[in-house]
Amino acid sequence: MLKYSVPFISTFVLLLGSASPPSSTGPASDLTTPYADFGLDLLRQLSAGQAKDNVFISPYSVAVSLAMLSNGANGATREAILKTIHSPGQSLQTFNVANRTLIEQIEKTTAVQLSVANGLWLKKSADINPIFSGTLHTSYGAEVQNLSFGDPSAAGTMNAWVAKHTNGRIPKIIDQTSPATIAILTNAIAFKGKWSLRFDAASTRPHDFRAPAGVRKVPMMTHSASYSHAKDNSLESIRLPYADGSFAMYVVLPQNANAMLSFLQQLTAKRFAAHVASLVEEPGTIELPRFHLSYGTSLNDPLKKLGMGIAFGKDADFSNIPKQPVPVPISDVKHISFLQVDEEGTEAAAATAIIMPTMALRRPTPPPFHMVVDHPFFLAIRDERSGQILFMGVIVEPQS
Repeated sequence: MLKYSVPFISTFVLLLGSASPPSSTGPASDLTTPYADFGLDLLRQLSAGQAKDNVFISPYSVAVSLAMLSNGANGATREAILKTIHSPGQSLQTFNVANRTLIEQIEKTTAVQLSVANGLWLKKSADINPIFSGTLHTSYGAEVQNLSFGDPSAAGTMNAWVAKHTNGRIPKIIDQTSPATIAILTNAIAFKGKWSLRFDAASTRPHDFRAPAGVRKVPMMTHSASYSHAKDNSLESIRLPYADGSFAMYVVLPQNANAMLSFLQQLTAKRFAAHVASLVEEPGTIELPRFHLSYGTSLNDPLKKLGMGIAFGKDADFSNIPKQPVPVPISDVKHISFLQVDEEGTEAAAATAIIMPTMALRRPTPPPFHMVVDHPFFLAIRDERSGQILFMGVIVEPQS
């Protein structure tokens, strides 16, 4: 039996350990829009000059991972991280409460299986500020363990944790650990759900897909039903719900490469929400490729371009992690992901490693639509209750 899950891992290797106490209290802010805008910023950076390549990320988990990292930073470094994830100027206490609330809201579902897990792995001999580990435990639910970094068993322990929290889709996130490492921070999100309206495998047929590298055959799934759908001169969009509709995948099919570029350049969280709200329930047929993809890249340059350059240089300030401040910048941020879409549902996984030494008016019934996703398209998987985008990507070369 196949499993349909969307797990995401984020791992920080901090060559440093803790944050100062939260400075003030305040109501939890809405992080849905800031995190989605950060994800779109990151997607644009990764898609630039990559017209022939797939890009697939989890903006939510990357943002939450950076939110946890911000607890270890001070001064300009902290503000650069918060600004990058569109949350500048917040006190850490307010920010952490908002993140805790968002995690709890996302996990409150019985329609699908969804969980968020965080872990903090500390070097046994490291003198870590207890405020840092305490904050991550109370605000982010992080599991805290001590390990002998440099020992081969340390990587094995963390990899087993990663595999457990991603349904085995990502069996390894770390090859080995260094004795110089003081802490490693991990984050995982796992989603398991099936389409509300499942595709019939017997109806899947080979179909031409116009990829940038040329036309190729892909297995095209098809289903006719009533969907939320919209089409204009440049874009065609559809909502494909999971389970009871509390989660959904959105597929946006631009008319051509120029329309895709324009769509991504102008897209913001608010515009995407408005676009979603403009979809109209109507009968029709969707044809969607059955595909899977793997994606991996370094996020160093994109994050630097988005304003986090200070965290990678000699002026980086992560002095809130160890009791005795050590000026060590981030050395690398790696991101890997996997996505599979088939007749039953969706399975995806992703990993990041940060290494440091209304009631509508009645409308006339339109004719049935027929949407054929036979060239590069944008997709997003969204929590319909909060509007939080969990995954997004540009698919230009679906692999069967």
